[in-house]
Amino acid sequence: MKGRSTVAIMLVLTLIAIGAIFYFIMQFYEKNPTQSQPTGYMTGIIVDMNNTSILVVDDLLTEEANKLSVQEAIDNGKDATWFTITMAQRDTLELYDQVKVGYDALAESYPMQGTAKTLEKLNE
Repeated sequence: MKGRSTVAIMLVLTLIAIGAIFYFIMQFYEKNPTQSQPTGYMTGIIVDMNNTSILVVDDLLTEEANKLSVQEAIDNGKDATWFTITMAQRDTLELYDQVKVGYDALAESYPMQGTAKTLEKLNE
């Protein structure tokens, strides 16, 4: 009986240690200042979205964006960019949110295309 409880305690302590190590590694990579930072930022309104990307159009008001189709929003805005996002980022966003997106590079197309390195909602 004593041997089983010792093994159970050792197993629980091992699992706690592994969990703690994993947690601290994730915290390190999330807050590490040596991780690459965005080279550019874009502020705008989300006028279209799917599970993996958002279309951000600059120089539009939320009231304008609500009344326009996606193509009209692209035509009326200053810049338009499709940003690839993570599922965690996607879960915090809604259509017509005003956002600030940090990125490294944008593809030369219209609308432009890039990957969101950072994402911040501005209309909370």
